[in-house]
Amino acid sequence: MQYYSRLMDYAVHITKYLLGISLAIMTAVTVMEVVRRYLFGLSFPWAEELVRFMLIWVTFVGGAAAFRSGGLVMLDLVTGRLPERAKLILQLFTNTVVLVFLLFLFRNGISYSLSPVIVNQNSAGLGISMTLPYMAIPLGFGLMILFSLEHYHRIISQLRKE
Repeated sequence: MQYYSRLMDYAVHITKYLLGISLAIMTAVTVMEVVRRYLFGLSFPWAEELVRFMLIWVTFVGGAAAFRSGGLVMLDLVTGRLPERAKLILQLFTNTVVLVFLLFLFRNGISYSLSPVIVNQNSAGLGISMTLPYMAIPLGFGLMILFSLEHYHRIISQLRKE
């Protein structure tokens, strides 16, 4: 399992690097578009669409990275007062519910992203298949599933130590 954790560390490292590049590109394109529009009265037909599609990818893939590092919102009002073993059991239950929900979203994300309505539709500005922006959904949830499985291992290891 140590190999799996290192692999997930590497995946998150690459993800954060790509997210940083994506945010830089989004910022540059937005600034360029604002300057071009206000100074010259012109605009690129693809700029707003590119930034929107990149924002979708940053949201879902960045959400997965935040999920692994525990950066998402969590209410620990109740769990903070529980004994350690009860906390772990509650985490195990919560992780199970989250995993079932993620599997549902992953499955539906793939079926929707690959549906003929999406596959046969092209974006107006970039002219790319709409499958590309929609695939951020199953990819983000797929990463969250992998991270959730890693979390299972951590919880079970801690339960065995107790």
